[in-house]
Amino acid sequence: MGGTSTDREPLLGKANLFPLRFLGVGVYLAWLFTIHFSTGIFETSDRALDSLVLSNLANLVCLILAAVFAQRIAPISTKRGFSLAAGAFSLFGTILASLAPLAAAAELPLFIIGNALIGSGTSLLILLWSELYASLPRREASIFYSASFMLAAVLFYGVALLDAYMQMTVVALLPVVSMAMFSLSLRLLPDQDEEVKESADSHWTFPIRPSVLLAVYAFASTLSRSMSFDSNDVGMLGMLFIAAVVLICNVFLFDRFDARMLYKITPALMISGFLLISFFTGLDGIGNVLINAGFSGFVILTLIVLSNISYTYGVTAIWLFGLTRAFRVLASTLAAYGYSWLASMGLADKMVLGGCTIVLIAACAMLFLSDRDFTSTWGINPLPPKRSGAVEEFYETLQGKCSIIAHRFGLTQREEEVLVLLAQDKSIAEVEETLVISNGTAKSHIRHIYAKLDVHAREDVVEMVEELR
Repeated sequence: MGGTSTDREPLLGKANLFPLRFLGVGVYLAWLFTIHFSTGIFETSDRALDSLVLSNLANLVCLILAAVFAQRIAPISTKRGFSLAAGAFSLFGTILASLAPLAAAAELPLFIIGNALIGSGTSLLILLWSELYASLPRREASIFYSASFMLAAVLFYGVALLDAYMQMTVVALLPVVSMAMFSLSLRLLPDQDEEVKESADSHWTFPIRPSVLLAVYAFASTLSRSMSFDSNDVGMLGMLFIAAVVLICNVFLFDRFDARMLYKITPALMISGFLLISFFTGLDGIGNVLINAGFSGFVILTLIVLSNISYTYGVTAIWLFGLTRAFRVLASTLAAYGYSWLASMGLADKMVLGGCTIVLIAACAMLFLSDRDFTSTWGINPLPPKRSGAVEEFYETLQGKCSIIAHRFGLTQREEEVLVLLAQDKSIAEVEETLVISNGTAKSHIRHIYAKLDVHAREDVVEMVEELR
């Protein structure tokens, strides 16, 4: 759900300290991780790899279709049929896939149908929550994403403590709970149907850089799980740790915390992890923790940046997230199937695979990551619109003009958010309340904006924005 509104009540304000309903992302992630990555009951079948590949293919097809038809179906978050289908597909898919080994005659059809439903449900869950998070300001999206990843790890370990039948029941219900939380979350948001429909009319260049990076990181993460499957459960501690760090920084140090530090440390974490699992014996657990921390940190950073791009510039969320997620799913599938094939041929040498993956991660980090990526649209730019004037209309809006000024004068993301409020002739107190920041922080941002724009008062800012052509 794309939007540019800054006038609504902050979700993290005094009246609503922490709306837990927005952590439904963590609930569905716990379901997904347990089904595909747990060493418990859901991965004891000889068809574990087939299950992952089949559900990923269904997921991939749905994501691509959603991206292709984004202009026709956006927004999906306000259309009840999508959320009902997400919950139903995930629930019945999990049940059928779990029952398949117990039904000798019908094992294959139950297995295929179950995993196809799991993949379809996964894609809908991803897109629905992505669209909703894309309607939130950066601070709120950052906090909810990091808290959701923490919740996913906690639930993952909690489910592992249950007996087999209780585990099946709880895991099957997790996506339904996630959709219930999604419906409750929508009630706290303003009606943005028209804004989303307008953003869906805009056309943007293919998000190649985030797509390639997510694909590389997903490939490496899945390969590490395949190379050291028995330590997968331990590896989830890495996700818990990095998500906790990001959450703490966003809650207590938001104005001093630069999320870009994540892209600087995540390659190092993953490379260190691969060195341990590839070249040292008995260190698979520690290696997987580091790899999972690096991968999760980069995914959280990417989700935050993409949500902010959609929120700030009106890029259609299901198009943006559908494409980038499709690359990630495809890379994960290729890694799992590729490692299995190499192992069957006796060619799965850990040192060779680990060394090649380290080179791949380092090369992509140098080629596709820079500080500028996270203060811009990450190489995603407007195209000449099919509907005449659609992109031009955005840049004629107050938000669009502020975006132009921010890029022209080198304002940070936070300063751009403050600039939008100043352009609305908001006072310092109103800036504080809207962005949930202290008086000193608000004044500091405003001083920096005045210095960069070479103006001396709020009236000058308003005039500059109004006169921009």
